[in-house]
Amino acid sequence: MNKVRGRALNANTQNTNNFSMWMEPLSHKQYPVTDVVNPTNKAVITSDGTRNTIIAKPGLTYNDVSLDISGSLNPSKWLTGQTINTVFLAGNDPLLNHIDASTNGISSGTIAMYTYTPKSNNSKIIVEYGGYYNVEGNSTGDANEDTFQSLLKVTKIGNTVTDIDIAKRVQHFRNGAGTGTRSSTMFPIMGAYTNSGTVNIEFKVDFSSTNGDVVKFYKEYYNASMKVTEIAL
Repeated sequence: MNKVRGRALNANTQNTNNFSMWMEPLSHKQYPVTDVVNPTNKAVITSDGTRNTIIAKPGLTYNDVSLDISGSLNPSKWLTGQTINTVFLAGNDPLLNHIDASTNGISSGTIAMYTYTPKSNNSKIIVEYGGYYNVEGNSTGDANEDTFQSLLKVTKIGNTVTDIDIAKRVQHFRNGAGTGTRSSTMFPIMGAYTNSGTVNIEFKVDFSSTNGDVVKFYKEYYNASMKVTEIAL
């Protein structure tokens, strides 16, 4: 009788061990998902509501998602109108390469120059410049009425020298005692360039006058600045 009882207990133990051996991997182990509809890299795995279908879709697929990011974002695509990059340079920033004509003015020449590297090959680059200047002399008795002009230009794209005007301002003084400016002033000036590459683009602010009067330009951080904004197209 004891032998029969022992065999029964042994059989029960064996059944339990067999159950654990077969069921434990299914209930506790993890296996890679190998059968996915529309597989793609860097995708979010979702379900269409059935038990036997898993679908991979790029990006988040839920509304009202909040992301807490401790690192930095480095996108490669942008929506139309989104800001891709912004650069602000004070007058004395070495990257701006700004002239200092505060002691001896100039009658023509380049005031400021900056080389920008686009982040996108399909963008619009908006350049804004403003600065303090002082016109020497007066307009009374001049053979020509005083006219001063500023130009915002694209002068080089990569290794290709070019000469593209993207903005123009003019300051005009009437010939006569007490006359003042009778046109737009030279600054601020703003223009835009439609970009199609990621090579360096050189922007310049040029100045010229119609007679011998000189203009003093100042480059301290509080006297001049340039802002470059790249937006997606």
